Amino acid sequence: MLLPLALSASAVLLLGSASIHTLSLQGHLRLQAAERRSEAADWLRSAAQAFAAAASGEEACLLPWPMQAWDGGVVGCTAADPARLRSGVLAERRWTLRDWQPSGDTGLLHLQLDDGRRAAFRLSLNPEGPLVLGISEPQLQGRVNGEVAS
Repeated sequence: MLLPLALSASAVLLLGSASIHTLSLQGHLRLQAAERRSEAADWLRSAAQAFAAAASGEEACLLPWPMQAWDGGVVGCTAADPARLRSGVLAERRWTLRDWQPSGDTGLLHLQLDDGRRAAFRLSLNPEGPLVLGISEPQLQGRVNGEVAS
């Protein structure tokens, strides 16, 4: 009579222990995912700051124009090099400009890291002249699988 009771108690303890272990593992995995998102956001934020820094020199005259117009030669921007705004390197990570769409005193910036992670930023522009005044928090867009930024 005691054997079935002992087996039942052992089974309950075993299931309880497995449940606690599963919950702990899920919490750990969520924490790791949050850390990876935070790291990606930091890298992408740094890439946006690098874009803004590159756009503060001769290339600032390109800011009022969408990225697609840069290759045609923007009037008054003969000294600008669009390639400086299209990509760069931060430490060991390469970033690539996916798109730039200005709209008045703001612009929508899309960047991608060499590992495929992407984000969008809203940039505040100086209405008196082409200059980046502020960068929003990144809107993470996930990772592009099988595509590497060039």
